[in-house]
Amino acid sequence: MADPVIIVDYDPAWPARFAAEAEALLRSLGGAHGLEHIGSTAVPGLAAKPVIDILLAVDDAALLETTGEEQAVPGEGKPITPAGEPAHVALVQAIASCDFTYRGVNGLPGRLYFFRHGSASAHVHVAQRDSWFVHDQLLFSDWLRAHPDDAARYEALKRGLAGRFRDDRVAYTNAKSDFIRDVLLRAGGVGPWLGET
Repeated sequence: MADPVIIVDYDPAWPARFAAEAEALLRSLGGAHGLEHIGSTAVPGLAAKPVIDILLAVDDAALLETTGEEQAVPGEGKPITPAGEPAHVALVQAIASCDFTYRGVNGLPGRLYFFRHGSASAHVHVAQRDSWFVHDQLLFSDWLRAHPDDAARYEALKRGLAGRFRDDRVAYTNAKSDFIRDVLLRAGGVGPWLGET
């Protein structure tokens, strides 16, 4: 079973945890990539699950080619074996060597997803630099840093949902979608899902 959903007060050590994760990933990847700290732990003062979310934006579409791979079921933890383009397989192996489990696109085509649970919980998301995913992930964190009232509303929502969905990460994540959609629509998000009702 996955770790329970627990929201904790902001930890000023989170930026340093991101920096350490980024340094290890860059060593494994060969240093030729830019990594961004995204998600709630990237917003000073915001309570969050103590999970460092890392975004790797890439230019080469071959790195994201998952044709031939098994499709993950979101919410499960079974590793996916990379297949296809050699550059893709090498990227997955480099990230996995930093103690991450690879989950393929994990329900979101165009994005590769990796996780590590436990005392050093972290997620890695890999997507094309000019994709809506990269745009909206960076935009959401930037918006919350610049709009403390929205950050406070988001924190209250997350604390309430964590109480309701403690043992169901997928339900917890899905229950935040209306708030995230509202913020992204106001902020200039471009994701195709923003038009869904």
